[in-house]
Amino acid sequence: MEKQNKINLGINLLRMWMAFEVILLHRMSWKGYEGPFFQFLKACELFSVPVFMIISFYFSAKTIEQNDSAKMKERLIRLAIPQVGWAIICWVVYVLTDIIFMHDLQHNIADLLIAIISGCRQNTNPSTWFQAVLILLTCFYFLVFRLLDKKKAWVFVYLSIGVALFVQFNGSYFRFFETMPYELANTIGRIFEIMPFAGIGLLLRHIGIYEVLKEKRIGAILISIVLFGLGFYLTFPSVEDFFGGLYPIYMAFFLFVVFLLLPLEKINNQSRKVILTASRFTLGIYCSHRLVYGIMEILYELCGISLRNFSKCLVTYLVCYIGSYIVSLIPNKFIKNMVD
Repeated sequence: MEKQNKINLGINLLRMWMAFEVILLHRMSWKGYEGPFFQFLKACELFSVPVFMIISFYFSAKTIEQNDSAKMKERLIRLAIPQVGWAIICWVVYVLTDIIFMHDLQHNIADLLIAIISGCRQNTNPSTWFQAVLILLTCFYFLVFRLLDKKKAWVFVYLSIGVALFVQFNGSYFRFFETMPYELANTIGRIFEIMPFAGIGLLLRHIGIYEVLKEKRIGAILISIVLFGLGFYLTFPSVEDFFGGLYPIYMAFFLFVVFLLLPLEKINNQSRKVILTASRFTLGIYCSHRLVYGIMEILYELCGISLRNFSKCLVTYLVCYIGSYIVSLIPNKFIKNMVD
């Protein structure tokens, strides 16, 4: 979820939408919500994280393929900052919550260390498994292109996608990891879930999908929208609790293509500024939404406020955005990289 080139306004809009879908995925109960609008949002939850992974590798593909060690070092530091920083912040807040509400202390140093390493400690901030897997896959593909010539490296990319899909579809995805500790099983298992999306992002940049389609963008957008819509009926999964399978691959691919090709580069500066401002803090929103939602639940109870689930998700997004903006005002590069 790195900072994008300003010309990719469509991708910025997509990141903003997918950040809200992540909140819905983790916190929304759909009971009592009917109608096409809510059904559409519910169906889009399952490819929110896959879309983020495609975006991340699409925009880091050049650094990976060209073996740029300096830029790779900068990128890994950029990815590690929110991984470590949000683990510390969430752990401190939860420890203080234990103390304030006189609970038995349920968060120890081991929880903090595991959260920093794996990103998926259940009682800290499990959503940052994304950062951990993103770091691991970035290192993996960087080493592939460092150790092999480009032709063999791209063959390896195809093979890695194929192996990941095989592990998912033949059921060994579950059998192999079921006896492992949760954090280890989740991190390794997520690698096999997410690897196809990382590979797709690399391949789309490699073939120059934007350059290939930009002269035919209107037709490509319309076709992609139709195929995306058909995906709800042709590829919708029977199992909805993970990001594996055909559905998120199919849907994330066409959705990414649609937003990548949106002809927004010629809009006026004011509109451009609105889009860039509104979509600026998707990293901060993603990393903080579980913590913010929990805090807001306490405040709702203390203040006697009753909101429906969807309204709570909207409030969480807004509070995460405001909080990220406040953090971004701190004149420190590392702190700014926590949210932006």
